[in-house]
Parts: sequence; structure tokens; C-alpha cells
Amino acid sequence: MIGEDDILQITDQSCALFELTRRFGSDPPLKRIFQIVLCQDCRTILLENNYEDDEWLSEYDLFYSKIFNKPPRVAQRIHFFSCHLKKESLCNLSDYQEFYLGYCVLRPLENHKVSAAIIRPILDNNNPKKSFILCKERFSADIEIDKDDVQHLEVIGFPFIQQDGQLGCCSHVALAMVDSFLFQSEYKPVRETNKDQPYLVANIVESVSSVPELQRLIPSEGLLPIQISEALKKMGYFPLVYEYGKGKERPISADKIIYYYLESKLPIIVGIPTSTGKHALTVIGHSFEPELWWAIAHKPYYNRRPSGIDYHCSTTWLQNFIVQDDNFGPYLTIPKEIIWSLEKDGLLVIVPLPPNTNIKGEDAEAIAYTLIQSAMKVRKQRLRYLAHIEEQTKVIHIKVSDWFDILWEHLENDDLVLRTWLLPSKEFKKKYVSSSVKDIYNNLKMPDKIWLTEVSIPELFCQSRLRLGEVVIDPTSSKFRTSFLSIHLPGFIIARNIYEDEQKLFEITNDMPFTHVMRE
Repeated sequence: MIGEDDILQITDQSCALFELTRRFGSDPPLKRIFQIVLCQDCRTILLENNYEDDEWLSEYDLFYSKIFNKPPRVAQRIHFFSCHLKKESLCNLSDYQEFYLGYCVLRPLENHKVSAAIIRPILDNNNPKKSFILCKERFSADIEIDKDDVQHLEVIGFPFIQQDGQLGCCSHVALAMVDSFLFQSEYKPVRETNKDQPYLVANIVESVSSVPELQRLIPSEGLLPIQISEALKKMGYFPLVYEYGKGKERPISADKIIYYYLESKLPIIVGIPTSTGKHALTVIGHSFEPELWWAIAHKPYYNRRPSGIDYHCSTTWLQNFIVQDDNFGPYLTIPKEIIWSLEKDGLLVIVPLPPNTNIKGEDAEAIAYTLIQSAMKVRKQRLRYLAHIEEQTKVIHIKVSDWFDILWEHLENDDLVLRTWLLPSKEFKKKYVSSSVKDIYNNLKMPDKIWLTEVSIPELFCQSRLRLGEVVIDPTSSKFRTSFLSIHLPGFIIARNIYEDEQKLFEITNDMPFTHVMRE
């Protein structure tokens, strides 16, 4: 039951952070949460005392109930609002939905307090937008005002959990955060156990118990890559594990691997080497810097693309990743250059891949680039032939697209921009198809998910956010067989009927640049 004393008003923003940390605790993650809500003009804090939190209860039952000095079994949940609330406001909390900034559950421990939190991120209102938290979903909060009145609110964000330092470590909570998010998303897993709720830290501890290991599970000293992978398998995912370091050189840099799946709205677990061992971060978003000097100057000055390959990967304009770090809090940024520098020291990247994704992101983009080169060369030969016929007969058979010529020039100069990610085919057809090819795509059979590779050039990709075409790959196929569904480039589209393995060419006379997909 929430009483008058459970409604705290913030009247002085200048000292509010210190008053809150003095009252609730000064763990860095908790302080970070306070900073985020205060930046969004938090005015009221609502307290739910004696709150029965699933995460804390599972930790309590598995570990804390068995120690000599038992902490309380109940937790405290605090809610944040960017408006002033009074006691009489509580019976109509839904009227204040637009002011709701989220909640944070506090364990009844001296340290490692944040058992669970969903906080609304600070909005990026730049035009064009430069910060993208790609992994965010809508979460519910049912607030018990009294035994006969439960109010319902919602917050959009990504889950945050701080390790308790005993039962769970950084990799346990990273797995729990990932599953809590994916359970709400289009990638909700199908599994035999925990069907109706996400895995809690205690569930994860139990799920890795079958992996032989000398070190004890409780209190935890951390998880090995094989244990993380096994936990993801039991959750219903098909994990990809990328290990970097001495003797484990990979041709694809970690930032690209992260990007392919992050743009697919899959949170990525990254194990970074530190002075005390590996620490798990959860990557949920990235920045975009269209004016980045490095992107355009690197080849003229250093004779190679920043991507290290014959085209620009869209990560060229990515400056920072947005991460959840259970030691320091939610929605923090880590420079891409830090990821590069840590590769040689033993970086770990783990992807919770959904089922039936047989082609990996890096393979899909490599296939797409090969297809673009081939299709452009064939098309160029045909246009030259038609131009020759036109000059001989003075009959116009086809107009040579200026956009095709521009794209051809960029292809020859290794200056294309490719952007690859996984998305639902229905979403692609409904929202992200150019009007000039919409009818063709509507009649093209596709699996539930597709790999989409957008094709652009720096001049359009950065400022105008436009693309000149795309390649669609069937992720359920194999990189060793024909896997493309369509190749759309200026002036034409090649569509493939997978049932008859038949390809059909369509001429597009009104093909113009169109917006690339802006992920929200």
C-alpha cells in the first residue's frame, strides 16, 4: 500500500542527485539511473515498499535464504515521474503515462542494490538523429496502490540488472537482460522450460550446472564462453561465439559483427578483457556521425577503406556503441576504437541468434557484394550494347540511368556503402520498399526473416539517408548455394522464384533514390 510518505517530491534539481544517493545508496549503477531520470526533469518519486520482485526472490531462494545473516525477502521498487504527483493522483496514474520515466527495484543489501530496472532513455531529438538505441521494447509496470487498486503504466527501454556479487556475475546478468528483452520482442524464443517468463539469474545458474567446470557455481566466479553458449541454447537461441586474440585472428572486425546483429535488434554480449579478467557488457545501440572525417579521408591518405575491404561498411560512420554495464549503469557509450584495440587482447562477442538463421551476417554481406559486382558488370555491358544500337538506328530502346552511372563509378572506385541486417520480410514489404518495385516485391515469396543489404554511396548515405537499391538474401539457405531472393539496383530488379529456381529481370523506368531504413 502506498501512503503519503511514499511520495517524494523533488524541488531542487541542483542537489537532488546527492539527496537521492544519500537516501537510497550510491552504487555507480544506481547513481547513473538517478542521473538519467533527473536529466529528464524527474519531479516525483513513488515508493513501493515490501515489493515482491521475481529476480530478487529467485536469488533469495537459491542463495540468501541459506546464509546465516539473512536479508529481508522483500525489496523496494521506486518509480520516477517528470511531473508532480499528489496522493489523490494515484487513483488515475494512467493520466500521467507521458510523464512516466520507469522504475528501479532495490535489493535489501548494502551494496549491489539494483535487482531490476527499466528506465526510459534520454531522447535524441537531433535532426538528423545521431543516436540509436535499437534494442528497446515496451514493458509493463503494475503498481499496487492498495489491495483493491492496481494501476498500470508502461515504459519503453532496455532492462538493466546489477550483479549481486554472490549468486550472479556480469555474464549471468547480461544473459538475464538479453532474455528479458528478447522475450518481449519479435524474437521471443520457443522453449520447453520457462515458457511464460524470461530466465532469471537463478535460472541461468541452474542452466549451466551441466557444463563440467572445476570452479564452483555458487558463489559465482564467472562464466566461461562455453557456459554462456550452453545457457543461450537452453533459452532457445542458437548462439554464435566470436573469439578474438592471439592465435584467433578473424578477417571480420568485431565492430562489424556487432553491427550486423545489433541492426537486427539483437542485443550482443561482449566480453572485454580488463586488468582483473573478462567483463561482460550488453550492446544495445550505436551512434551515427555523418560528418566523420575518418570515413572520407582514410583511403586518400592511407590507401584503404576504414572497413579494410573494397567498400564502406556502414560502421564507417559509427563512432560509439551504447551498452549496459552492470558495474556502472545503463545507456553508456563505448568508442568503437576501444573495441578495435581490445581485439588483440582477447575480445569475446556472443550473438543470441534466432532459429533458422543459417547464413551469418558477414556471409550475407559478402554474398551481396559479389552479386552487386556481377549484376552491375552484366548490366553495364547491356547498356553499352543498347547505346550502340540506339546510335546506329536512332531508336531509343532504353534510357541509361544517371543513377546507374553514378553507382558504377562508385563501384569502380571501391566507394559503395553497404548496410546489412536481419528483419521480418513482412515489415520490409510493408514499410521499406520503394514504390517503383513494390508490386514486384509483394508477389515475391520470402521466408519470415530476410537478410537485407542496402546499397548506397557516401554522398547519399550520410546526409540524405538515401539508398540506391538492395539485395535480399534467404537466411535459411546456405552460403554454399544460391541464396539471393532479389537484386535491386538503379533501373532494374532481378527477382528469384525459389520454388522453380527461376530468375526474372524487370526494367524499372522510374527508379530513383529512396530512403534507407531508419531503425528506431
